[in-house]
Amino acid sequence: MDEDRLIRELADLAREGDEAGGLHLDERWDRLAARTLTAEEEAELRALAAASPEAREAYEAFRPLDTAFQDRVVAALAAETRTAPSSRILPFRRGIARLGASLAAAAAVAAGLLIVLRGPSSQPAPIPAYTVELSGGAQTSRGEAGPTSGPQVFVPGELMTITAQPERSVGPVEARGFFVRGGEIVPWKPQPETNRATGSVRLRGTLGTDIRLPPGDWKAWIVVGRPGRIPPMDDLMTELGAGKIRNEYWRAASMDLRVEESPP
Repeated sequence: MDEDRLIRELADLAREGDEAGGLHLDERWDRLAARTLTAEEEAELRALAAASPEAREAYEAFRPLDTAFQDRVVAALAAETRTAPSSRILPFRRGIARLGASLAAAAAVAAGLLIVLRGPSSQPAPIPAYTVELSGGAQTSRGEAGPTSGPQVFVPGELMTITAQPERSVGPVEARGFFVRGGEIVPWKPQPETNRATGSVRLRGTLGTDIRLPPGDWKAWIVVGRPGRIPPMDDLMTELGAGKIRNEYWRAASMDLRVEESPP
């Protein structure tokens, strides 16, 4: 599919929506394209698409493109760039202005698609604050929520769970968990469970089998970030050691715990 045809189809879709009484393009359509819908919101849009031809066309226009389609369009755009003057896209921009408000949604989709296909220059949205909780021991502690009455106590055989919930849905994230005592670092071996729609994370494992920690006082760390944005372990430990626990694209929280050989 070439660029002009894509733009014409988006424009036709918007005009048909206006002529048929208009399809209410609320902010969920934009978040569908950005992959930041909750599972419930995406189910609602699929239900709309099943019940309405206009909604079905909008769903197809806004849903994220698969990799194979993107590769084909990138190749077509690259070939066209070699044979066409750089001013080719200017008539499209003037046409958008004439079409007015009825084409606003279609123009946003076309512009966003062209940015994605022409190169990886776009930056992911900053990651929001997270609420982090360690549970399973003698008491529950929360990261970045002020002091607690003491470290949580765990003994071999107990299930240890860390959950991290964002203040709003953020889409795909990755996570890393580990334990620190002095200069000793023990990685959290079980793979974290992440929700691609909301960005919530859960790490859990059984002390003594999945997680092997000698008795003593430890800090449990969890780091959540955009895919590919969490620093390598050495760099991350340097950042944490300097007191830096967040930036735009990752956040870290720690919780104190104590490992004992038997229940107190």
